[in-house]
Amino acid sequence: MDTAELIVAVVSGIAGIAAAYFGYVQVRGKLRGRAPERLPPPPQRRNGAPTYDVFVSYAPEDAAWVKEFAERLEQEGVKVAYDEVVLRPGDVRVHQLEEAIRDSAHGLLVFSRASVSDGWAQQDYVTLIERSARTGQRFVPVLIEDDVTLPEFAAIRYHCDFRGLAPENTRYEELIARLAEVLRR
Repeated sequence: MDTAELIVAVVSGIAGIAAAYFGYVQVRGKLRGRAPERLPPPPQRRNGAPTYDVFVSYAPEDAAWVKEFAERLEQEGVKVAYDEVVLRPGDVRVHQLEEAIRDSAHGLLVFSRASVSDGWAQQDYVTLIERSARTGQRFVPVLIEDDVTLPEFAAIRYHCDFRGLAPENTRYEELIARLAEVLRR
């Protein structure tokens, strides 16, 4: 067998194994007599409500803006989760944030130049979008800077535009009140 025939045989063997594996994946639930596993719903409080109304994701560079924003939402009666609220010394960051996302009724991502390139914010975005698609939970994009293009899945949603608004601005207060009303539902 020459080199070309050997390469064809190896590639054919690998393709056959891959086809068999993917075929098995398609029918494994039927073979086991049960449906494929689904992710569990977010944990609930005893009264059936999530612990938080909203999880807020953002880049570290936007921490001061988010702190003011979260305080205003809380003044409107919204229970807000974000890293500064849920993380304690010694916690494993990813575990605590994952739990906070699971135990929040809604998700919100603050879009800025920093957040669109921040690895943690990108991971949160994927998780929040997936949860929204899977469970119908609300995902709210919040814009805080000019020159930010929303990713496609965020762009299909009505966003809150806080660009150029200071907390004492009447429009800022109106947006906070409107957002709080939606998040408390």
